[in-house]
Amino acid sequence: MAGGEIQFISMIEGVDETMPIIPAHLYKYDWLKRAAQSFGKLGSLDLNNSYNVQHTSKCPGIIQLKNKGFIVRTHQDITLRFDNDEQYSWIAPTNQVAMSKGICEQSVAHHPPSNLYNFFKNWPKDTMKPNIKINLPWQVRIPKGYELLMIDPFYKDDFRFTVCPGIFDYNLGLATLNVPTWFHMTSGTTLIKAGTPIAQLIPIKKDEKLKYKILNTKTDKNYVRDSNVTVLKMLATFNTNYTKVRKWYEDWLHGK
Repeated sequence: MAGGEIQFISMIEGVDETMPIIPAHLYKYDWLKRAAQSFGKLGSLDLNNSYNVQHTSKCPGIIQLKNKGFIVRTHQDITLRFDNDEQYSWIAPTNQVAMSKGICEQSVAHHPPSNLYNFFKNWPKDTMKPNIKINLPWQVRIPKGYELLMIDPFYKDDFRFTVCPGIFDYNLGLATLNVPTWFHMTSGTTLIKAGTPIAQLIPIKKDEKLKYKILNTKTDKNYVRDSNVTVLKMLATFNTNYTKVRKWYEDWLHGK
């Protein structure tokens, strides 16, 4: 394997064609599409000051986070029926155990309440006590020196479930994407459509340790300068161009 390359291996031949894992920036949530349309129409959410262009769709803190890593999606529909906060059933149109020739686990399973629920004092309201697992037909070969974070997709627009975050280590072999969740339903039926984002996968450098120091505005000798530079660059224009600001900072920091 080439250095620095992460490999996603479909355990069902064909899923890599019909529903591949994709870079996160390629997945467009409906709410972001509506936000972009609003920006194009209004120009700013600050309607009291048309010169001060502020809008969610251009917020770097949201967009950069949402675009980190990769998105893994369901390759088929899954219907879940909840009888109470412990009993449920499910059905899917295909049998992924058979299609993978026994490599995959069944599409839905769970961790019993004894794994997590019994230890929590503030379990979310209207949430299943077992942690429902959505088992995806993917394994990941993580490059040497990396770990892989598996988390709830940032700024997704589906609040029926929350992924229980975890981390995979390159030196523990292939990572199988079985995704435990807190499922926030205890009655009724819900359909997880094919193509639904289930988890966000973010590779990170393993054991990258940073020194740290606690300062205040008096003990930090560069605070006033850096604070002023931040304000002057971020608020130099009514419509901040974050790409240009980043480029200026890179040049400025490298020139110091």
